[in-house]
Amino acid sequence: MQPDKGSIVGRRQFLSGALALASVASLPASAMMRDAKGSFVKAIPSRDGKATVVFTNGAVYTMNSKAPWAEAVAVNGDKIVAVGTSAEVKSSIGKRTEVIDLKGQMLLPGFVEGHTHPFLGAFFTSGVDLQYPTLEEALKEIKKYVAANPTGPLRGFGWRMDMFPKEGPTRQMLDEIVSDRPIMLFAIDVHSMWVNSKALEVAKITAKTPDPIPNFSYFVRDKNGEPTGFVLEVLAELMVANAVEPVTVQAMSAYLGKWLPNAAKAGITTLFDASVPPVSGDEGDIIQIYADYEAKGALPFRVSASHVVKGASGVAKAVAKTQGLARRFQSSLVNARTLKIVADGTEEGWTAYMLKPYTDKPNEVGTPPFTQQEMDTMVSSADLAGIDVHIHACGDATVRMALNAIEHTITTNPLRDRRNTIAHNVLVDDADLPRFAKLGVVSEFSPNWHSYDPDTTQILLERMGPERQGKIYRPNSILKAGGRISMGTDWPAAGYFSTYKPLDAIQIGVTRKLLDKTDADPCLQPESERLELSDALHANTLGAAYQLRMEKEIGSIQVGKCADLVVLAKNLFNVPKSEIAGTPVRMAMLNGRFTHREAF
Repeated sequence: MQPDKGSIVGRRQFLSGALALASVASLPASAMMRDAKGSFVKAIPSRDGKATVVFTNGAVYTMNSKAPWAEAVAVNGDKIVAVGTSAEVKSSIGKRTEVIDLKGQMLLPGFVEGHTHPFLGAFFTSGVDLQYPTLEEALKEIKKYVAANPTGPLRGFGWRMDMFPKEGPTRQMLDEIVSDRPIMLFAIDVHSMWVNSKALEVAKITAKTPDPIPNFSYFVRDKNGEPTGFVLEVLAELMVANAVEPVTVQAMSAYLGKWLPNAAKAGITTLFDASVPPVSGDEGDIIQIYADYEAKGALPFRVSASHVVKGASGVAKAVAKTQGLARRFQSSLVNARTLKIVADGTEEGWTAYMLKPYTDKPNEVGTPPFTQQEMDTMVSSADLAGIDVHIHACGDATVRMALNAIEHTITTNPLRDRRNTIAHNVLVDDADLPRFAKLGVVSEFSPNWHSYDPDTTQILLERMGPERQGKIYRPNSILKAGGRISMGTDWPAAGYFSTYKPLDAIQIGVTRKLLDKTDADPCLQPESERLELSDALHANTLGAAYQLRMEKEIGSIQVGKCADLVVLAKNLFNVPKSEIAGTPVRMAMLNGRFTHREAF
C-alpha cells in the first residue's frame, strides 16, 4: 500500500515537523501551556504551590459518584488539586495561575476510547470516500477519483453491503472504470474488500489460490471457481493489499501525524488501539510511531496498544509476543499490554459465528478461526501471565465461546484482578447476558454501529431474521444485569457511518439514530437499549479507563488524578439529544497541558 506521492519522508525528518502537525489550534502555541520543547507529556507544578490552571463557573461533570457535579477545578502541573465551587477553589489561585472562566460551559474528564484503530483509520480515509447512500453515487465518486489520480494503485473506503445483491460486489463493476491499474476498495466495516481484475492479477489470486481460512477469510468465487473481486476478512485482504500497495512505516507515521490534531480537537485523551496494521511484520514497529511522537512531545493522548491474533497459527506465540510488546512499551503515554483476539468476523459478511444458521444461508453458521480449546488455551495462558484479553465477538456463538474461555480460566487459574473485555457484542444470547457481570467481563460497544440504517434494518434483518435482528446491540441489558460497559468508535470500521469522534458515538448511543435524524424518525429496536446520557458518558470515560486499568489515574475529575480534561461549549444534559454531536469541543487537556484550545 504505497502512499500518495510525497507522503513518504524519513522518520527523523518527519518527526522534526511533528509538533507543527499536532499543534493545530485556534490559539498560538504560546497560549497552549507547552514547555520549551512543546511537550504534551506533563505540565510542571508551580513553585509557589498554587494552581497552574483554574477553571471556574462551569458545569463540571466529574464522573465521581459521590460528588457528580462541581463548578470549578484547579490543576497544578499534571494533577487535579481541587474540585468544588468557584469559591472553594479560589484559594488555589496564585499570581501566575491562568484562570479560565467557563461561563457555564461543560467540563468533563477527557474522552477515553475503548476500541479504535488510528493507523488504519488515518490510512483508509486517505483514499476515495465511498460513504454514499447508493451504488450509483459511489461509482460516480470512483470515476472522479480515478480521473484525478492518473497513475499508480488506487484505493478507497466506506462502501456498504446494502449497495449490492447478496453475492456482493464484482471485479467487472470496477473493470469498466479502470482495468489497467489495481484498485482496492475497503468496506465500511473493514472486514471486506472490493477489487478489480488487475488487483487480483498483481496479487496472483486465481481459481487455484487457496483461501487463508476457508469459510472465514476467503475469496468469493463464481461457479467456475474464479475470484469475483469480493474479498472477506483480514488475512485474505492482506494477500491482495500487501501485493498491490505495501505500506512503509514512514508512510504510516505521516498518515497518523495528519490525524493527531483531529483527535485532540475531538477531545480524545486516551485510546485503546485494538490492532495496528502489520506493515513490517512486527506490530512493535508501528506502535513505536506512538512512542516517537511521545518522545517529541507531540502525542496528544495516552495509548494502550495490543498484540493481535487472527488465526490458529498465532495461538502458540500469542502470550510471548504480548509480553514482548509489554516490556518494550511502558512509558508515560504508551503501553502495549493487551492480547487482542479476533474470534470471528461480521454478520454482514456471514463470518460472524452464530448459534443458529443465517436466515439467508440456512446451511451456514459461520466458521470461527479458533476452536473452543484454542480459545481456552489463549485466554488461560494470558491470564497466568497477567495479561488481559480483548476479544472481537460479533456472533452469539462467539460471545459464548469467549465467555466460556474466561469462565474456564477463572475456575482453573489463581485469583487475580481481571480486566477481560469482549468487544462489539452485536448479538448476545439471552442466557449469556448475566454472565458478563458474573465473570467480571467488560462489554465494549461501538454505538455508531447502533443506528437505524440500511445495515441494521435491512442487511442484518436478511442475515438474522426478525427475532434475532430485534435483539442486536443490547448495552442496557448488560448494565441492568450488573455488568460493566465501555465505549469506543471502532474507527474506521462501522456498519453505516464511520467516525472517530466520541461525541458522534455518544449521540448515536443515546438515540440509536443516524446523526442527521430527528426525534420524529424511528430508532433502532429495541428502543429500550438506548443509553442514558450519563451511562454513555461514563462508558466513554471512567468505564473505558477501567477496561484499560487506568481508572485510578484518569476517567473522572477527582483530586490526585491526572489533569485530562475536556471543555464543551454546552452542557450536554441541557441540549436536545440530536445536538450532542454538534456541540463544539472548546478545549482538551492532557496531563495539565492543552492539546486543543479555542477562544471563547
